[in-house]
Amino acid sequence: MSLRDSRVWTLLVVAVAALAIPAVAEAKKPKRPTVTVMTRNLFLGADLSPAIGASSIPQAVDGAGQIWNEMQSTRFPERAVPLAREIKRSKADLVGLQEVALWRIQTPSDLGGPPLNPAATAATQVHQDFLAILKRELKRAGAKYRVVVVQQEFDAELPVDQDGSDATGGLFGAEFDARLTMRDVILVRRGSKVKLGKTRKGHFTTRYEPNVGGLVIPVDRGWASVEASIKRGKGRPSRFRFVDTHLEAFGDPTIREAQAKELTQGPLDTRKQVILVGDLNSGIGKHNEPEQPGDDLAFRALAGFGMRDNGAVQSCCYDSLFDAAAKFDHTVDHVLSKPGLTTRRAFVTGHNAGQRTPAGLWPSDHGGVVSTLRLRR
Repeated sequence: MSLRDSRVWTLLVVAVAALAIPAVAEAKKPKRPTVTVMTRNLFLGADLSPAIGASSIPQAVDGAGQIWNEMQSTRFPERAVPLAREIKRSKADLVGLQEVALWRIQTPSDLGGPPLNPAATAATQVHQDFLAILKRELKRAGAKYRVVVVQQEFDAELPVDQDGSDATGGLFGAEFDARLTMRDVILVRRGSKVKLGKTRKGHFTTRYEPNVGGLVIPVDRGWASVEASIKRGKGRPSRFRFVDTHLEAFGDPTIREAQAKELTQGPLDTRKQVILVGDLNSGIGKHNEPEQPGDDLAFRALAGFGMRDNGAVQSCCYDSLFDAAAKFDHTVDHVLSKPGLTTRRAFVTGHNAGQRTPAGLWPSDHGGVVSTLRLRR
């Protein structure tokens, strides 16, 4: 080989090596991590309309009896079994729960506690604690989840005429008082790659306030959040905020629109990546969904803020948990993100007949929504 040929060969080797360096560097660049999240409405056990829609106190007491009897018939301890299995199968890193009811009673009735009768003693005897029951079933199923934050919302107590007869019980036929406390809860899977930081929670200023027999009942709704991060190899961790919420189901749809806007001015107002899950009681109707005028307002407010849809569709709602032929036909349970994250996978749970309980109950009147998202940074 001549001296000239040797120099040419050396230059070629150097050029090839130089071209290879960026490829090697690119190969070592940490991959963007993924996170799996779930939103799950447990169903508080009954429709509250008979009480909050009552025009008089006696009618409200009768309505409370209807609610109590329906709650008993929908058997949450039984429904918690398939719900726990759903959460386990989802392998979700973070789970946002809604309608995590706490039912308490007091016997005999002293005509209810706050807000109906502020002078009465509030009921404290636990009848059913949905969170404690679900935690027990998660443990039995081998699903290792722990509670991150609990946000208390609507809390009200009414006298209950369980047998529908004014001839039994006390005033208006009430045998006892029943107190319902609604909660939103965030769970994290033990052993998850997600590391958690500060939690926050709050109530919406805008709320539904039905008039029951001349007394105003404030219906608190709100949100809970947690700061989270996922390690990316030797690089800096990917950080995001996880938010769980439940917007108003009753009243004028502008109420939940205002609540959605409060989210955009509160926990969603961050430069971090943010993932919002929850029952928004709102959708855009693009999937041939039945829709009442204004039902899309809350969803559009969030979309206008820059939140992007990462969820599966058709997750709501069964009119009866006992109806084997019931089908989901619209979408109110959502997984949203900002900036819009890539959806790797999304699916709905709770609509498989094999998940029904021995008594023939669906796990909830909603389905769960599970989404695996790729973080941006």
